[in-house]
Amino acid sequence: MVARAIFAPDGTTIYPALMPKRSAGIMLAVTLDPSSRVPLYRQLCDQIRRDILAGQLRAGARLPSTRTLAGDLGISRTTVLTAFDQLIAEGCVHGRTGSGTRVTATLQDSGGRAPVRMPAGRPAVQIRRLSSRARSLERTALALPDSGALLRPGNPDLRAFPRELWSRLAARHWRQAPEELLGYGDPKGYLPLREAAADYVRKVRGVHCEPGQLLIVGGSQQALYLCGQVLLNARELAWLEDPGYPGARSALAAAGAQIVPIPVDGDGMIVSAGKRHRGRPKLVYVTPSHQCPLGSTMSLSRRLELLSFAHHTGAWIVEDDYDSEYRYFSRPVATLRSLDEDARVIYVGTVSKSLSPSLRVGYLIVPADLVDSFARARASVDRQPAGVEQAVLAEFVSQGHLE
Repeated sequence: MVARAIFAPDGTTIYPALMPKRSAGIMLAVTLDPSSRVPLYRQLCDQIRRDILAGQLRAGARLPSTRTLAGDLGISRTTVLTAFDQLIAEGCVHGRTGSGTRVTATLQDSGGRAPVRMPAGRPAVQIRRLSSRARSLERTALALPDSGALLRPGNPDLRAFPRELWSRLAARHWRQAPEELLGYGDPKGYLPLREAAADYVRKVRGVHCEPGQLLIVGGSQQALYLCGQVLLNARELAWLEDPGYPGARSALAAAGAQIVPIPVDGDGMIVSAGKRHRGRPKLVYVTPSHQCPLGSTMSLSRRLELLSFAHHTGAWIVEDDYDSEYRYFSRPVATLRSLDEDARVIYVGTVSKSLSPSLRVGYLIVPADLVDSFARARASVDRQPAGVEQAVLAEFVSQGHLE
């Protein structure tokens, strides 16, 4: 075995020969930088691994002894032993008494080989093939907000966030958190929060539901995504307001829905215009309390017309009540959910517009026979909401602070 250390002018140690004598025509280099924050054993381990995976150290090649390597590099033998132990643990090399440490014989066969160069003139094989769903999402994904924009629609006045109260509640709940909040929980959400949310929407929005019908989700965007996944098959029609909320289009398109834009006016979605469209929708998405982005309120006659249409066609209505708490000239208008006698309305609410978007907390109210399906879908996407944060919000809501 040839082993030689070369010291560069800047003091960096270069070790250029890790190969048997019979392979002396191949020169490899290991560069150790004592001033780096990366430990020397890790530098040595990373560079030997790199050369093995690149095929510069062939299968079966014998590495120099730890004593020889330490002496040539001017480092502790313990450092070399630690590097070799890591390489052995990763399966890059194996050691046997009497035969030294050698590169694992099967490593190159399992993918650890230098990349194959294509002959000139032949195109490289495209290996990063995305699904058609991913390409669709690229076209319809919700644009990320510009944090420096002067006008940021949908944001509450974050200066008014009750930092002191929230931090006090959070500190107490983290100190006293039981095991149930620290482990895996119910994918539908923390029961006290579901109870507090059900009581809140009953008092503030006139929506009557059992806590068992309410699921805590990661904001209204996840709620819309789950609606698409549970209620829609590929190519089924989904009516959306035009203009409307881009996030709804993105979420439903992710389910493969065929989006049908329906015009809106001062009274909300023009249901009659949708009826003239051939084909029946499987889902209708609306923002009746405060149309996004025009700000109009859906009239009672339009609401009843839409509910009647859903009753006769079997369509689901997704009511996004995203900022209904904000009313300046009148009392809040009755929700579609409160007028629904046929269990066709899925109600979406959120605290992003009234408290803080970063909390990522919303809720879904679904008919009782759909709860299990939505819970399974929610568990497959995100398993469960964050435990302690739910407890903090539950107390915040139940004590009347949100209202």
